[in-house]
Amino acid sequence: MEIVCAQCRKPFVKASRCQGILDRLLSAVYAYPFRCQICRHRFHLWQWNLRYIEKDVDRRQYERRPASIHARITSEQKEYEGTVKDLAMGGCAIETKAPLHEGAVLRLQLDAYDNEPRITVETAVVRSVQGTRLGVEFLRLTPQKEEERLRQYILDLWVVGTQEARKGWQGEPIGTR
Repeated sequence: MEIVCAQCRKPFVKASRCQGILDRLLSAVYAYPFRCQICRHRFHLWQWNLRYIEKDVDRRQYERRPASIHARITSEQKEYEGTVKDLAMGGCAIETKAPLHEGAVLRLQLDAYDNEPRITVETAVVRSVQGTRLGVEFLRLTPQKEEERLRQYILDLWVVGTQEARKGWQGEPIGTR
């Protein structure tokens, strides 16, 4: 059975960790939490006679997709360059030589589309540093159009990959161009 998002009807969903008493009670009757990787909607789905083991569910809410996107990183009025290596609605991994540390607050501009303005993540935080690779969590995208542009780019990554996704947004999914 293919699981699709209850809100956007896309098939890119992932089992989510239980959060609180309601999730635990529902899981006792085979209703488990899922999160859409595109629109971020969290919902429950009944799956009779199927048990999810909590330790098998990844702690990360959004599954990252491979990417190769130039990024402009701003931290404390200093600008750095980097390359986004994987991307999700909740964050990304960036290869950079920037001297950043865990907890650093950033502003990111992503060159996702060749002929479009950069996607701006107003506020992000560095969650991990491993050599030249930063694990970054997105905290705020503004205005709303930026979140929609990021959502569309990630959908394109799920469907066709980086090269096709870079061809341009134009407000339509790749399959309809």
